[in-house]
Amino acid sequence: MLLRMMPTLPVALNSAHPSAAKLGVQCFRRLMAKKIIMNAPRMAPRAMAATNISSFYSENEDLTFSSMHGMEDSVAEALAAAGFTRPSIVQELASPVLMSGNDVVIAAETGSGKTLSYLAPIVSMLIRQKKRQAEAEKPLFFHAVVLCPNATLCHQVVAVAKSLNASSPEGSPQISAAFINSSNPPPLEAPDVVVATPAGLLNFIEGPGHSYGRLWTPDGMQARVRHVVLDEADLLMGRAYNKSVIELLSMLKSGDRRRVESKIFEELGMMDEEFKRIPRRYQVAAWRGGTQGLLDAGFKPQVKPDPEAKYGPYWKRQYVFAAATMPSITYSDAGSEINKLYPDAEWVCTDLLHQSKIKLEHTWVKVDDITWQHELFTAIQEDPDYKAGTARTLVFARDGASAEELSERLDAAKIDHGVYHKSRPLADINAALGMMRQPADGKPRVLVCTDAAARGLDLPGVTHVIQADFAPNAIDFLHRIGRTGRADSSGKVTSHYRDHNVPLVEVLQKFVEEGRPLETAFSRARSFSKKFKKSGGVFAPRGVARPAYDQAMRAPPPMDS
Repeated sequence: MLLRMMPTLPVALNSAHPSAAKLGVQCFRRLMAKKIIMNAPRMAPRAMAATNISSFYSENEDLTFSSMHGMEDSVAEALAAAGFTRPSIVQELASPVLMSGNDVVIAAETGSGKTLSYLAPIVSMLIRQKKRQAEAEKPLFFHAVVLCPNATLCHQVVAVAKSLNASSPEGSPQISAAFINSSNPPPLEAPDVVVATPAGLLNFIEGPGHSYGRLWTPDGMQARVRHVVLDEADLLMGRAYNKSVIELLSMLKSGDRRRVESKIFEELGMMDEEFKRIPRRYQVAAWRGGTQGLLDAGFKPQVKPDPEAKYGPYWKRQYVFAAATMPSITYSDAGSEINKLYPDAEWVCTDLLHQSKIKLEHTWVKVDDITWQHELFTAIQEDPDYKAGTARTLVFARDGASAEELSERLDAAKIDHGVYHKSRPLADINAALGMMRQPADGKPRVLVCTDAAARGLDLPGVTHVIQADFAPNAIDFLHRIGRTGRADSSGKVTSHYRDHNVPLVEVLQKFVEEGRPLETAFSRARSFSKKFKKSGGVFAPRGVARPAYDQAMRAPPPMDS
């Protein structure tokens, strides 16, 4: 299913992989546009047929984790024991690309199974590598580093990684995982999967890390980390985390380049000083393609190389970027930055990327200072699931202070609830999350939260998302509503909005009802309203001229594609 105004999928894309047709228009756009910005109108989406894109699982009903190429039997068995036998679409698509060792961008809607899509293949590769090294005279074990924006998500990834574990014949776990920072130093034996926040890992490496072994130094990270994952990559590549992330990536990329250079020096008889003097374009070609890449770029070494010579292989670190939103319309967007820094990365995307899920039921309610409390209580208490004692409801507030005010109002109305935001004590946060994760017992569960709960947090069985304060932009809107309707289940979204939210609400409501991707309504600015006013009170997608967009929207959508 394609977006109007986009060229037809090339045959090569459709035939490159058995599931290539499911890569979706977002990945097609990425493959078509290494230039990042297309000629306008770049984004003029039409309604997509829900019946063709509602599946969560792979269309191949015979495909199981145990039958997937490269998946370790122990990992497949652990998944089966946890109730996972069939892979989701994104897990099916991502696995072969990850197993190839290539850099990967995994962009898929919330609740699609992204964490397992990268962890299961990476853990399988680490187990195989450990088996091979166990037979070596001087074994050298490699590690994976997973970066997350906060400690809560780090602990969640650690739990998923440990769930993939199986005991070796000797009875010990085959894979270890741990959350690491200065307050949580590593165990004596370094974990196979290191999970950390960017700043936490950087501070540990630059601080006490050297006391815990070579791995926890810049040189050790460069030498022994084989896989690097950025979970919630669009957030980590943004301003709030960018400094620490770029510093870590630059450190690792420096190690990548030195490894390739040392191999090239050996193959061509070059010296370090000679390599430093060659033009930059040759250096880039060498870093990307080794000796053959350097020669193909036109470099003439002093000693003529043997035309029959075989070069490489070269040690390669794998970089993985996973996110539910991956804006890539302007040069400064996260997707564009990743594409610029990792131009050879393969993009794995799903058709529902940047869209509301098919099985979500949306209700839009305009409120004011007089009606908002009544409408909030009604949304919570009149929900049939709440009355039945099965509701798991998230109530989103704009910030911690608003969350506390909502909590006081719910207390006064005797509505039991928890509160989750970053300013709360850790014990309160854990208690609130624990309450939401408890098995159903006939008691409805309500959690008042901020956007800290909107990204990556896996709260099982959320039935209802209520926006007491409407999201400030389309990206936050997608992450909030993505807390329900996960793994192909149904869910409800009630959005309360005020006068200042109307411009954004009108756009999002129209796009949701017509099944359009919301990418064109993305804004890096926290306030959509300010952007709307600057445009003279009319909406035009980012990167698209208003007349071209209007013309595209008036045209009837194609019958099918």
